Amino acid sequence: MRTLICALVATSVLAAACSTGSGETQSDVDGTTPEAPATTTTGSAAGTDAAVEVETEVDVEDDAAPVTAEPTPTTEPFFPRTDDGRPFLELSLEEKIDEFLNLPNTTFAANIAAEMGVTGDERWVPWILDVMRFGGTRDVTQQAMGALETLTGVESSEDFTTDYVRYGSWSRSQAIDPGDGYEDWKGVLYAYVDFRYEDLLAQVTDRVTLAAIQWGGVRRGGIPELNNPDRLTPAQADFMTPEELVLGVVIDTEAVAYPVRFLARHELANDVVGEVPVALGYCTLCLTALMFDRRLPDGRVLTFQTSGLLMDSNKIMIDNETESLWNHLSGTAFAGPLAGTRLEQFPVATVRWGDWIGDHPDSATLDTPPPTYFPEMPERPPIAYDYTPGAAYRTYYSVSELWFPTFETPDWFDAKEEVVTIDRNGNSLALSLPELGQAGPFVYVLGGEPLVIVPNQGGARVYSAAGTEGVQADAWRHEAPVELAPDGVLHDQLLVTGLDRHSGLDIALPRIVSSQSFWFAWYGLHPDTEIWPPVDAS
Repeated sequence: MRTLICALVATSVLAAACSTGSGETQSDVDGTTPEAPATTTTGSAAGTDAAVEVETEVDVEDDAAPVTAEPTPTTEPFFPRTDDGRPFLELSLEEKIDEFLNLPNTTFAANIAAEMGVTGDERWVPWILDVMRFGGTRDVTQQAMGALETLTGVESSEDFTTDYVRYGSWSRSQAIDPGDGYEDWKGVLYAYVDFRYEDLLAQVTDRVTLAAIQWGGVRRGGIPELNNPDRLTPAQADFMTPEELVLGVVIDTEAVAYPVRFLARHELANDVVGEVPVALGYCTLCLTALMFDRRLPDGRVLTFQTSGLLMDSNKIMIDNETESLWNHLSGTAFAGPLAGTRLEQFPVATVRWGDWIGDHPDSATLDTPPPTYFPEMPERPPIAYDYTPGAAYRTYYSVSELWFPTFETPDWFDAKEEVVTIDRNGNSLALSLPELGQAGPFVYVLGGEPLVIVPNQGGARVYSAAGTEGVQADAWRHEAPVELAPDGVLHDQLLVTGLDRHSGLDIALPRIVSSQSFWFAWYGLHPDTEIWPPVDAS
């Protein structure tokens, strides 16, 4: 499928603010998958107080590499008048910031970024990253890169996306506090993308966390979630292929398989399984699927949207009832009325469709989602996606580079290596998925609790062997192989055999919650994690 893209101009908040004030992105217009941050093209408006948006149309493939439009070179910068008539260049840095927030434009942005760089104060790094993200011209980008190189001591690559990730990750790992005034700065800039962001970000009370939040390329709801999606029987889902991956869940004996081909486009599904209201969140940037219980202890039921914001290259969810912001990887609200609330999780199996229906022949799956229409905006085209398996984010998954900042990550695994993850009783573990593909079922003792790891073609299921009686202790020794009973791998329990060394009695082990993600995402949330296989000290 081919789409028309407006030369990436709409991704520049400064250009949009100066010309239309809308900040609308192309993903809002035609539903294309957001790509890596890109610089944009603007022109200088001689004799006016605003930059003029230069809009062209480019025909590209949906799965093409992120496009960076070459900014138009400028001559002498034009400085709009300040409110009191004072020359902009004579203002202090703090006064320049105030003028910029009153009238965002690329000339002010470039000058401010450069001046922040010469202060030698690292607190300006998050501010400059925001300028770089939304700047829109070659001059802004170059001034921001130079300033960041000066403040961090890290050499610039002179490539926009590389530097944006490099310096953003440096700032995150150093836990840079951007200091007083940053709340207003961030709120005003992000309001040009979506006016609702100013109030949402005002809920974030920790400035280090606020600095870590990045715009992902779409506004709130710009990636339409699935709400109570229509279902099919396996026989009706004749478009599904045996090898494609699904996200399988069983609650109260009801089995549902969510095709990755759909969740990779919509990223959220508010649904009901086994009479339990649930939300399946799927972060395409960190390749993580988690199933949450939408019920709160007081009886309220939440519904979730994609906020359009990211933290550590991981989606931030928002609930429509309280507008709290939620960390997807932890299922915890970190800002808003529900801050500190953690959602209960259900196990999700990442497996091939053929294997899933072999184990769950009565499972339901999803029908192909219809196009998303916008009755309140009849001029807006409906969103219709290419649901071919593997089409979504094909470019991103084919390269090792990240598109957004995160914590600096140890190279124990490649940043985008898939890992099976466990967070249990204050202990965490990441197991290399490629290595698991070569292993049979085995025991891993985590925090004193023996867990049985059962690899499959798409991931692994994890079961607890704690509290089993009549079994010799060495049966649960660390990395001991485990013999499974015939047809013993079930969604909610595992049958193992022969552990008592006498009668060969089958023992049922309960399944625990585990998940999968890219290594960088897991480490960012669990820096003290254990890993398997362990690093060779030699």
